[in-house]
Amino acid sequence: MSAMDLDNDVSTVLATIRSETESSDLMAILYQLEDYYERKLWHQLTLTLDDFYYTNRPEVTPDLKYKIYHLFITQFASKLNPIKVVDFLLESFDNSPQNTLDSLLQLKQQFISNLKKEHNIKNDDDDEFKSLVARDESVIYVNLQISRHYLLLDDLHNSEEILSTLNAKFDSADSISNFENPKINAAYYLTQCELYRKTEKYNLYYLNALLYLSSVENNLPEEDKVKLCYELGIAALLGDKIYNFGELILHDILDVIKDESSPYNWLYHLIQNLNSGNLKEFNKWYAIALQKSPFLNKFDLFLKQKIIIMSLLELISLKPTTDKNLSFQEISEFTGTPVNDVEHLIIKCFSLDLIKGYINQIDEVLVVTWLQPRILNLDQVQVLHNHLLSWNGQLDQLSKDIYKNGGTIWAGI
Repeated sequence: MSAMDLDNDVSTVLATIRSETESSDLMAILYQLEDYYERKLWHQLTLTLDDFYYTNRPEVTPDLKYKIYHLFITQFASKLNPIKVVDFLLESFDNSPQNTLDSLLQLKQQFISNLKKEHNIKNDDDDEFKSLVARDESVIYVNLQISRHYLLLDDLHNSEEILSTLNAKFDSADSISNFENPKINAAYYLTQCELYRKTEKYNLYYLNALLYLSSVENNLPEEDKVKLCYELGIAALLGDKIYNFGELILHDILDVIKDESSPYNWLYHLIQNLNSGNLKEFNKWYAIALQKSPFLNKFDLFLKQKIIIMSLLELISLKPTTDKNLSFQEISEFTGTPVNDVEHLIIKCFSLDLIKGYINQIDEVLVVTWLQPRILNLDQVQVLHNHLLSWNGQLDQLSKDIYKNGGTIWAGI
């Protein structure tokens, strides 16, 4: 097809779509798309497509998005930023994972063909060409989307096979800076989240979800925010190595379930009370949680152990800095743990690196020398403030005693 035929075909496509709508706003966008296309203003065209796809307009239906991508964008996709093309494709097949996957696989082959033409490669088996494909950001990005859609279709084998070829690119300490476009990092962590959600690896899900939030632009749809917040909160509860919730509590994502009208408000309260080690309030909201999400019943023993551990950490933080000695009886009363099980509870905290110290088994006393730092709520900050005031008062009294009783010593010096 000649350039003139292609121009005519694009004009016909847009004219047909305009004839099917009565929205003056949408018609203006379609005329603008045609104008930018004819003048080959690809950047302006991309911005207008962004407006078309991501501005919430009732007249822009999923079917219309599909038509724009399939009949319009595909005819000049090589002129646009390839990562943008992938994003437009994803928006066009939003509710059909299989169709999206098929289109992503086709688009990947187009990207590879474009690289061959651009670098005049004749042999697909050329080592330099393979290296070029492996480093190309558009191929990496589309591969991540392919892997994620395999997961959506419960094809873990093919998904993990793709991820295994990409993991090394993101594992290095400076991986965030390896890619110019942060969407690539976000796509990787989102795909990892989906994998760990499917395989119920809560610790890894929690880590990757936080990394995803640090990589993604702060313009997620509200529905996606709520879904992510729920899954992140569940991972925080069920992760057997997660006893520090500071990054989650400080992140804005938690605000989407904070309101009393949220169906997941119970999860917000569970996380807050787990972090503060408030055994009574946690149990109150946990009873509500079991009604809202019965699947938590199979983690009942673990969750009860987790809140007891957090309540022990809270008891330790309440003790003055100069006296971190806790009797087994005191621990038992505060955490609701039988005295005979207190030593096992302490050893568990040692093994998780939540505290350091030693046990005086003769006197049945825990001596704490270090407590893992964590995010504090206002009540806990007030306790810390009181500790500092007490410590300052002791120092002040010490200085007065030295001044009063050490006069002859200082005189001799």
